[in-house]
Amino acid sequence: MFWRARIVESEIYPNISDLHYPPARFARQGRLNDLGSPCLYVATKEETALVEVGARGGQLVQLAGFRIKRDSPIRMAVIGEYANTQKNGYMHFVGSDPDMTIAKILNSMPRQEALKKIYIDKFFANVLADPDATNNGYLFSRALGKAIYSRISAEAIVFPSVKDRGGFNIAVQAEPSEKSFHNVSCLVVRIGKPRKYGLIEFAIVKSAERLDDDWNFVWREEGNPAVIGMYNMSKEEFDMVSCDPDEKNNLLNMLNAHTKRR
Repeated sequence: MFWRARIVESEIYPNISDLHYPPARFARQGRLNDLGSPCLYVATKEETALVEVGARGGQLVQLAGFRIKRDSPIRMAVIGEYANTQKNGYMHFVGSDPDMTIAKILNSMPRQEALKKIYIDKFFANVLADPDATNNGYLFSRALGKAIYSRISAEAIVFPSVKDRGGFNIAVQAEPSEKSFHNVSCLVVRIGKPRKYGLIEFAIVKSAERLDDDWNFVWREEGNPAVIGMYNMSKEEFDMVSCDPDEKNNLLNMLNAHTKRR
């Protein structure tokens, strides 16, 4: 589940297009995209998305949740995980090192070569997550992104969050995002009292129950507002969350079931 946030300036955004990547004519230069070249930026957690847009106490923020379609997988280049695997035995982004792939790569190399690989990966992560990158117009992060795409057939880049320690952001190229990502949830939240140490509190104000034929959000009118509405689900997913509609852990249980199968 990946999240994209947008601060509500006046009225709640009615259509999913308002929370997707911007049209080319409005696309500003970003960490991994050029001016006029849109990119879908999403975060792995709601809190990371909220911190990235600079949400402040009392503000309303709209969060759109996205999933990757089962029949349209996408290849991502994950930056900054070699050191995590070497130290802890797992990747922070997905919670595992599938088939110990990274560990085996590092163990098969001479020690100094493995250290070089770890160092370069950490350097790349530092470039992509540089908090001062705006000062040079994201020159180095955009150049690195182009270099990565020129060498591998990835369609998205995963990198550590600049503002939320431990969080991850994903920059997805515009066309592949249309093919592989679909909206499955939308929330309106109110930001609570600011806390130290990067903690952000929020309360769910509204939750969408579906999209209509014109891709407008249809909001839940009754029930527990704290329950995250889900749509565009498979029959298996629908059956899992429908057994107890007001169960707060429905989303967690569904996502965990997918993780266990993988």
